[in-house]
Amino acid sequence: MMKIHIYILFTLTTLQAIGFDAVNIFNSPNDLALSGSGVASRNSIYNSPAISKHENSTISFSANKWVQNFSGNSFVFYKDNFRLRFNSIGVEDIKIYDEIPSDSPLDIISSHYLSFGLSKGFYLKSFIFGLGANFQYSQLFTENLSEVTFDIGLKKILSDSFRIGLLAKNLSHADSETPNNYSLGCSFYNSKINSELLLDYNYSSSYKGGIHIGFIQKIKAITLNGGYSIYDSRTTFSSGLEININKRYNFLYSILSLQDSNLGLSHYFGLEIAI
Repeated sequence: MMKIHIYILFTLTTLQAIGFDAVNIFNSPNDLALSGSGVASRNSIYNSPAISKHENSTISFSANKWVQNFSGNSFVFYKDNFRLRFNSIGVEDIKIYDEIPSDSPLDIISSHYLSFGLSKGFYLKSFIFGLGANFQYSQLFTENLSEVTFDIGLKKILSDSFRIGLLAKNLSHADSETPNNYSLGCSFYNSKINSELLLDYNYSSSYKGGIHIGFIQKIKAITLNGGYSIYDSRTTFSSGLEININKRYNFLYSILSLQDSNLGLSHYFGLEIAI
């Protein structure tokens, strides 16, 4: 019997990131830096379809290096509460060996995940409501899967310094293989020091219940981000840096560590352009 199952089992149990469960991998430097927190965030255009209106339209690109050999890219276009995004991640050159030791693999295969999404936010008095639709494609070794899923987001603005948010992601039919995520969060903003604290509770059909905490601190042209998440099966620490250049360009870098693993660090590099 071939030893391929050893590598696959290792990847699935430590990353749980092959196939449609790749939706649980962060798809932008901002998400990674905050460890996925921000359901009620004031200004984020990445997490929820309940998107606040910004003064400028934005185009964002990033190169994403997940743990092990997983890598990909993401693209986001935002304008007037409308968001278009694309995300890809995958791994190449998975070598298959027989039980008998050999210098040459029996085969070399790969796995990829692609997602394309559209979403729109709406203002209803002190509420921001958002709907999103996503086409997701997964090539898992020799199996190809595709599915359409939906996101629903809601934010309630209680004051300039406090808001709450709800988010349901990857909603589909009852037999869907895509893991659902349901989140409840809040945002505390301090205008005196220009900082925001994010606290979310998330339930995932993959990881069950978990807590996400994020912190955003703006200091003139520099924004510092930090994040933490904890589940029974995984814990993450993350941080990020955003540098504004000429009020039009933002350079983003973020890094994340999966605790109690030997999988290495995740690094995301991005560029935001106001248009």
